[in-house]
Formats: sequence, C-alpha cells, structure tokens
Amino acid sequence: MTGFESLATGTAVSGPGTAVRPMVGVAADRGRKPQQREDVVVSSKWRVAAGIIALMGGSVGQLLYFVVVPVPVSSGATSDQVAAAAGQGAAMQAVLWLDLLILLLIPAALYVGEVAGARRSRLAAVGTAVTFVTALGAGYLLAGDVLIYLASVADDRAGAVAMVSAYQSHGVVVFALVTSVVGNMIGFVLLGIALVRARSIPVWAGAAVAAAAVLEVAGHASGIGGVAIFAYILRIAGFAACAVALVRLRRDGAVPRPPEVQIAV
Repeated sequence: MTGFESLATGTAVSGPGTAVRPMVGVAADRGRKPQQREDVVVSSKWRVAAGIIALMGGSVGQLLYFVVVPVPVSSGATSDQVAAAAGQGAAMQAVLWLDLLILLLIPAALYVGEVAGARRSRLAAVGTAVTFVTALGAGYLLAGDVLIYLASVADDRAGAVAMVSAYQSHGVVVFALVTSVVGNMIGFVLLGIALVRARSIPVWAGAAVAAAAVLEVAGHASGIGGVAIFAYILRIAGFAACAVALVRLRRDGAVPRPPEVQIAV
C-alpha cells in the first residue's frame, strides 16, 4: 500500500512488510466543550434572526414608504415637496419611522451576499461590496424627509424651504444620491446574477433581485409609480427567498465540521 492509499483509507504504513495500523480521526469539533458548541448554535440562531429582520424589514419598509409618502419622491421642486407635506402630518410621521426600516437594507445586502456565496464567489463579493459601500450615505438622503416635514410646519415657510433646498443641492448629498442610486442598481444586479449561478435560491428569486434594481430606477426616472411598486414587490419576493435560504443554511450546518486531523498511532 502506498502513502497515498494510506491517506485515502485512513491507515498508517511504516514501511514494507509493516502491518497496517488504523489511524484515529480527530476532528477539532470534538475538542469543543458542550457549552462552546451550544454557544456557536445560539450565535448562529441570532445571526439568522437578524438577517431575516434586515431582509424583510428593509424590503417591506421600502414598499410601504413609497405607498405612504405624500411628497414627490423623485421629482418636483423643494417648494412643491414642502407644500405636499403640509397638512399631511400623520403620513409624514409614518414616513419618518419607515425611514428607519429602509436603513435595514444596508445590512440586508450583506445577508444577500452571504446567500449568494460572497466568501467563494468573486461576483457575489463584488456585488456585496458595491451595494453595501454605496448605501452607507443613505442617512443623508433620508434626513431630507425630516427637513421637509419640519419645513412644512415652520412659521417661516419661505426660509425653511430655502434651507431644505440648500441641503438637497449640497455636494455631499448629491454625491450620496448618485452613488446610492447607481451602486444599488449595479450591486443588486451582480448579486442577482450570483444568486442564479449559486442556485442557493430558486432561479426566479435571483432574477427578481436583479430585475427589481433596474425597475426601481426605471420607475422613479419615468415617474410611473406602478413600475416602482412592482420593483419593490419583486425585491420582497427575492429577499424572502434569501431569508428562507438563511434558515436552511443554519439548519443544515449550524456548526460546520472542520477538516479532520489524521494522527498515526
């Protein structure tokens, strides 16, 4: 028996004529104490729960935001936006809380990347990085909703409108808007393709993730609200499939077994 055969069969050979002796497989997992193994499982449960909240909270919040917001989302002068918000205090308050849910889309990108196999796929890794990094400026964009609401209830409406307009046209805010829109579209298209290639979720769900990114931009650019709503529904469906995949991954391998170390005895 050769050395390669001994490795394949789990036996040790000292030399010609030497009796074959069994080798003992020692997995690193066996060295863990019961409490350590339990901690890993609990940590995995919390991670999956956080992923589900981010995926579903962010995508559903985005749809509800578009349905509830009384202000023109992608067009209109600042004065028109403030005027539309005036007298819509309840709706604007709901919008401000939905903004917090939308922020969950930032960590949601990381979980989509995990399902797409970002640790082993360059395409998924690039898509995750682009989506996550370019979304970090979302706080600047969502802060505009707070300013529009405050301007709508301000005593000096003209001065408040001028302040909101100056904020919206500031270079940092414009840069955050452009990078967020472009990065969101490119990043999620790459992630959708990676999901289709990885087969970690149904093909239609991966295609939905990619299509939603394109249709969202098309809907806002054209002013056709139905296209944007359809895009958000597609995103919810795709993210729901990713959430199911996260649960399945934890169930199938909550505590991954490391390679065994073969020790001759």
